[in-house]
Amino acid sequence: MAKGQPLSDAPKNAILSKVSPAFRDRLRPQLKSVELEVKMPIYDARKPIQFIYFVEAGMISVVSAMDDGGSIEVGTIGNEGMAGGFLLLGNAAAPYQHFVQIAGYGYRMDAIAFKSEAERQPDFRELVLRHQYVYQIQSMQTAACNGLHSIAQRCCRWLLMSQDRAGADSVALTHEFLGLMLGVRRASVTDVLGPLQDRGWIQSRRGEIKILDRKGLESGSCECYRIVAEQQRKLLD
Repeated sequence: MAKGQPLSDAPKNAILSKVSPAFRDRLRPQLKSVELEVKMPIYDARKPIQFIYFVEAGMISVVSAMDDGGSIEVGTIGNEGMAGGFLLLGNAAAPYQHFVQIAGYGYRMDAIAFKSEAERQPDFRELVLRHQYVYQIQSMQTAACNGLHSIAQRCCRWLLMSQDRAGADSVALTHEFLGLMLGVRRASVTDVLGPLQDRGWIQSRRGEIKILDRKGLESGSCECYRIVAEQQRKLLD
């Protein structure tokens, strides 16, 4: 598991890497290094937040929970962005539950200090809002994907996104967790992973999925992965 570490001069987080060195130095004392552990709660739904998080490694899942107990993932946040950027849109509370899906590390910053720095530095504010727009595209595309594409296509898309955020071939992931992310029963996950493994695209072990053939997964995924990835590169890179 990656450990928290001081902010470097070449951060992996897309937002922090693009601000000026002088502004990054100004932020440095306000950024507290945090270890992101699996299932660690980041935000509870509809409750005011105290901190924002810049992800350096790992992934945060954003989940919508229904009154009947059902839930499904509606978005993910990796080192391309941050959790809590919606504060700049006038929201004081997270609309959905956020928790760590893939272990890693990042930086925590006081929410009030974050808003103050964004007001003082227009370039920083623009970077955060760009990420919020990319996240909105991702969420809307995910809604379309959940309604129009097969579980197998959605599973391939999710594994590709997870590998991007994990930065490794292996992703620590249980069938139960993957079922939650896809909004299906655990038995359905087993039925989907079997053919992917038979094709040699993945190797599924207890609590871990290893990507063996990324191009194979890309061929089995829908266009949603490509659309979101292209928009992310266009707006953030």
